Amino acid sequence: MSAAPQATSQALDAERDEAGGAGHPRMKVYLINLDRNPDRLAHMRSQLNGIAFERIKALDGSSQPPTAKGLTRFELACLESHKVAWRQFLAGPEAHACFLEDDLHVWPGFDALVGSEAWIPADAHSIKLDTYLQAVELGDKRTAIGGRELARLHSRHQSSAAYILSREGAARYLELTASVSLPADYSLFPNHPRRVGLRIYQLIPAVAIQDHLLPPDQGGKTFATAMADADGDAAPRPRASTLGKLGRETGRLARQAAGSIERAYRKAIMGVVTTTVGVG
Repeated sequence: MSAAPQATSQALDAERDEAGGAGHPRMKVYLINLDRNPDRLAHMRSQLNGIAFERIKALDGSSQPPTAKGLTRFELACLESHKVAWRQFLAGPEAHACFLEDDLHVWPGFDALVGSEAWIPADAHSIKLDTYLQAVELGDKRTAIGGRELARLHSRHQSSAAYILSREGAARYLELTASVSLPADYSLFPNHPRRVGLRIYQLIPAVAIQDHLLPPDQGGKTFATAMADADGDAAPRPRASTLGKLGRETGRLARQAAGSIERAYRKAIMGVVTTTVGVG
């Protein structure tokens, strides 16, 4: 999914899409999709296989000028599209909602996850439903639903393609992204969630994965990268000055040192383990 900032009134032009008429799940499902990507919408209808969802009209980054906020116009538009969905959720009465991007492959069991809220921890701000197949740090596991488990996520995990938010979580993420500085997945699943007061859980195994992470013989590699223009070309990042690069490198080294100390604490005191989350 790629997108770009527009007026909030336009952004809230969300469309109801009953994907197959199988009845409403108890948890609302929001699907973020660009007008120029009807093929992705059709793909997700097929993947969700009758689960009702509400389409959120994504903001289109391809028509916007470069941004000076440290993000590409596509990254900024993607984040703003997610924020539109969060606000839409908070405008209703639901306790939890599920948010999806439109390039997912979904495994059996997703309908059970969105059909019940009883398995969701009471303190959860968010639950990551997909995996980027990268090493992550997880805490103790607990039973979820459908033979799956949950564990506290203590490290960054890429992708903002599939997750659940509580009302408290949606409000907290809107606070944290009021001043835009990071892409959507960095904001949702940061490297040190405890530092910003986030309680994030990871579903194990994941129930979804982005298309570009699957080999062609498993049905993947169909869609271009999410951070691309209308022709599928990856959007370049704004160039930084030499002084800016030096400042960022100094900050990176300081954060790296602090992160090493925190990781050591998590492993020694909290029993956190490093692992890769599979999908299935």
